[in-house]
Order: sequence, then structure tokens, then C-alpha cells
Amino acid sequence: MKVFVTGATGYIGRAVLTALHRAGHSAVGLAREKERAAAATGPCREWVIGNLRDARTYAFEASACDAILHLGADMSSFATVDKISLETLLSAAAKGDGKKVFVYTSGVWVLGATGETPVDEDSALNPVPLIAARVRHEQLALGASSDQLTAAVVRPGIVYGGRGGIVSGFFADAVSSGRPTVVGDGNNRWAGVYLGDLCDLYVRLLESAFSPAVRRLAPKERVFHAVTPPSETVSSIARAASRAAGREDTVHFWPIDEAREKLGGYADALALDQVVGSKRSEAVLGWRPRVRGFVPNAPELFEEWRAGV
Repeated sequence: MKVFVTGATGYIGRAVLTALHRAGHSAVGLAREKERAAAATGPCREWVIGNLRDARTYAFEASACDAILHLGADMSSFATVDKISLETLLSAAAKGDGKKVFVYTSGVWVLGATGETPVDEDSALNPVPLIAARVRHEQLALGASSDQLTAAVVRPGIVYGGRGGIVSGFFADAVSSGRPTVVGDGNNRWAGVYLGDLCDLYVRLLESAFSPAVRRLAPKERVFHAVTPPSETVSSIARAASRAAGREDTVHFWPIDEAREKLGGYADALALDQVVGSKRSEAVLGWRPRVRGFVPNAPELFEEWRAGV
């Protein structure tokens, strides 16, 4: 399978390229600059230099692939750019002969605060304003399904592992200042997923997109969570990161009002309290994540981070 990957030079994208290669697939990665493509480690041998804002720079190359995996996002103008890129990629996926796959990457923040009752792929959505457009874009993606196109949505949790992502910032804080910084009181819970397990889900979904298990689902049901229980409190994650880095078991708590002044809506997303499951991913895709939680695995994850894996 030849897979067009947006966001290919990013934290998740680089790992996905490696996972696709290991599974015997080839990838075409989209990068904004030649230098970013050249610097990206991994097995991708084909690059397209383009920008999500400009459909002309990548539409043709995307249409020539068997599958499109949309990972990229421009947070400086998220709703506008995400709509442009999504419409471009869906149009590309509809061209040519043969069956194709399109996967749109959303995230568990569209679920909002969940309370104590775990939510899954069928639960109602209550997105934080920062990424509210993803609700409409999920619907747009799923609505493009046809006999020749399987469209699906993946909602990753907070991704950890390797050098990148939100959680690795706790390691960096612990090493540089001796204590990680947490937005809010840290009692809220994050629904997390290990990077390698997320990549495994993407590969499983691409490979089974036209299987009876997936095709029997109604198009609106082709939503798959990538979350590994249990949800862990942010303070426990930060303290585990600090201990793993050889620092004191201390955390700097950043009051939410002060954080909003600097981070805007991103602060409210970080302060969400979520308990999320991946019922459909496990039942339909046979997904079995191997890393269960950040806290018990913090020492090994710190070594990954330090090694830049």
C-alpha cells in the first residue's frame, strides 16, 4: 500500500513513517520545507514539498496513493487550514481507480470533560473551543465514504513516548528546572496513549479498512479511539516524570487563570478531566496496546526521551 502522510515531519508523523515501513508499506510524506524533509529521520524515501494551505502543492501526489493519512495541522489558523486540507485530500482520495482509504486524525479533546463515567467512540461530543472545528471536519470526512472509499476518524489521546509531545515537556522541565509545570491543580485526568501503540492502530486501520469488520459499520461509526487505560491524573504524571529524571518529587502548579493569559484556549484543553476508552478499536481492529499507562513506565520512557528515540 502506498500511503500519503501529512504532518510527516512531526512527532507522530515520523513514527508513523517507520511503522508503515516495518509493515511493508511505502509512504509519501508531505513537508513544508526541503530542510525539514532532509532532517527527518526514518525510512520515507519520497517527499512532497508543500503547504496544507495550498492545495496545488500536494493534491496530485495525494491522488496517486492508495491511502491518505491526515496527521498535519496548522494551529495558527486551525479551522480554516484544516478545512482546506481536508477538502483537498478528500477530493484527491475520490480520484483514480481502485479502492482507497482516508483517515482523518482528530483527538479526544472533542469529547470535552467527561466526568467519572468513561466515554467511548459512541459518546456525545462537547469540544473545547480550541479545536471545535474538528467536530464538523470529522463529519465531513466520514460522510465521504463510498463503495470505493473507506473513510475513518482516529482520536488519539495525549501521546507520550520518545522525544516530542506534551508529556515529554515534563521530562524537559524536570531536567532543566528541577520540577515540571502543570496547568491547574493537576487533579484532572489525561487519557493517554504510547506513540508506538498509536502507530500500530493506524497500521491496523489502514490494512483492515475494507475488511468485513470495518465495512459492516455505518460510515458515521468508523471512529476509533487510541487511548490506553487507565486515565492518570496530571499531577501523578508530572511527579513520575520528575522522579524518573532523578529530581525531587515536586511539581509547579500554574493557576489556570494565569495560564489562560499566556496560552489562551490551550490552557483549558490541558486542564480537561477525561476518562476515555477505546471499545471499538479493540473490538473491531483487535488493537491491544502494550504500554499501559505513563506512571508505571516513566523510567523506561525517560530513557527513550533522553536517547531521542
